[in-house]
Amino acid sequence: MARTDTVYNMGLRVTYPDVFEHTRGQVSPMAIGDMGDGIYFMMYNYMAITAEDMKAMAQKSQNGELREEDKLKAAEAMGCLLVVIGADSALGPKEIAEKLKMGEVSEDSFIKTGTYKDIAYYAITDRKSEDSFRKAIEPAFTDEFTALQTSLIEALKNAEYIGPQIQGAELIGKTIRFETKDIDGNPVKSEDLFSKRAVTMINIWATWCGPCKKELEELGKIHRRLEKKDAGILGICDDAGEKADECRALIAKNNLTYLNILPYEGMEELGVDAFPTSFFVDRKGKILTYPVVGVPGDISEYEKTIDSLFGERTVIPESEPVNAETDNACRVLVKDDAGNPVAGAAVQFCSDTTCTMKKTDAEGIASFTAEPGKYTVHIHKAPEGYEASGEEYDVPEDFSDVTIIVKKA
Repeated sequence: MARTDTVYNMGLRVTYPDVFEHTRGQVSPMAIGDMGDGIYFMMYNYMAITAEDMKAMAQKSQNGELREEDKLKAAEAMGCLLVVIGADSALGPKEIAEKLKMGEVSEDSFIKTGTYKDIAYYAITDRKSEDSFRKAIEPAFTDEFTALQTSLIEALKNAEYIGPQIQGAELIGKTIRFETKDIDGNPVKSEDLFSKRAVTMINIWATWCGPCKKELEELGKIHRRLEKKDAGILGICDDAGEKADECRALIAKNNLTYLNILPYEGMEELGVDAFPTSFFVDRKGKILTYPVVGVPGDISEYEKTIDSLFGERTVIPESEPVNAETDNACRVLVKDDAGNPVAGAAVQFCSDTTCTMKKTDAEGIASFTAEPGKYTVHIHKAPEGYEASGEEYDVPEDFSDVTIIVKKA
């Protein structure tokens, strides 16, 4: 079955062709998302090394560090398969290239693949760099590189463009509740599991997922450290219903001491369509932050997120009432340049570790509460008929009102 990925920070849903299912080299997408100035950036990298050779290199590594000769081999084998750009449709290829300092990339290297409202999407090739890369790798990889690039461009032309968004933003403040079984068949309830800890990281994984399996050993170590902080990990093995033995074998192999359970009825409400995905909840099962989709580049980010939650720097979610007299409450007022309130603007309220997003009401107001600290606010997405600059505004230390002006489109 063809694999479909939703790349939320780019705003596209792409179904990869069959040629991506069994590749000789390694394809790795890297979605950065918003680069500012109305430009969204994503890159597909290609490594001309087989999975077997990569595994052999990893086995020779010391303390997780590749040997110098293997580092050099990996660097020489890495090339850019394709760049994907989403940009304000008013910007042409020349302006995009200048803003991103792309150098001598010709306009005919930009292949338009789709649009979403006022955003145009392009697949961009760099023939000069690609020719140099092809000459440096083995012919078998050269042919595959060409085939993958051609098929990926076609896939992007047929992709669904949904507009850039933050995955899981609407889930913050919602409560996870379930009754299911652990992988040994014992009944479990969410309230019993979550009430034991101040913070629980829910890691949703699958036995077929390579990245999931690679992080399991480290997750086991993280959990043992977290237990000293009144926190911990709960695993949900997505395919444990059919592959319980494989799930148990991986748990034993990686010395996991945290509980793993079967998927529960209603879990589809979390919208998980990529593995692994991790959520952070409190004792009542309330979701505290955006989910972490995929394995973070620095796996310590899991612990940093939990530490930030213990620091009480997380914005109180929308379901909590705002009491301006007793809470640190900040109102964000969004108006047009004539002073009229603007409803439906998506406002982000951020610390340096977490963000919460709310939409303005009929009076153009979005209210947030948080513990004392440094915060910024900005318009993530303006309603139709308006344009947002993306400029960030500092929240005053006394949490007094912040007014943001948006222009009519």
